[in-house]
Amino acid sequence: MHRMSIIAMLVAIPLTFLPDRPVQADLLKQQRAVAGNTDACVFTNDGRRMCGSSARSPRTRATHAAYAAGGGDIIGGRPAGCPHRYCGCGLRKYLGLSDKRLNLARNWTRLFPHVSGPGPGIAAVRSGHVMYIERSAGNGQWLVRDYNSGGGVSRLHVRDVRGYVFVNPHAMLASN
Repeated sequence: MHRMSIIAMLVAIPLTFLPDRPVQADLLKQQRAVAGNTDACVFTNDGRRMCGSSARSPRTRATHAAYAAGGGDIIGGRPAGCPHRYCGCGLRKYLGLSDKRLNLARNWTRLFPHVSGPGPGIAAVRSGHVMYIERSAGNGQWLVRDYNSGGGVSRLHVRDVRGYVFVNPHAMLASN
């Protein structure tokens, strides 16, 4: 029995020094799978990002379809210090806002002035989610910065924002 304990310890000790697999490695792998080579990336007229040789290849339509199916570019995971539901916190940190009330998506509609429709630099808010509109992607679609967009990652991707409430996050915060 004593001999077996020693053998078990000899096996277990090296395993304790193995580092945990970092989440960033998984995110990088996912990003490469979605975006391909990040050299020579361009945005097309319809908001899709084309990278590497696909930006110049004759297979552009097939690459567009693969991009749309892949869900856009992964820009990270949950930012440090953000809660499990982090769309508001991630966007708050991206915009350099310190008010932690913005961690809760619904507070964006309470604290910022509403605007009549989508546009670059505007936040789109719905029940339990907020995202930042970067620019028009044409055809009623918008390129958005979307923290906690699914699968524990944040993405820059094209979305339809119908049904959202729009607020100006660059205006002064309400004091209440």
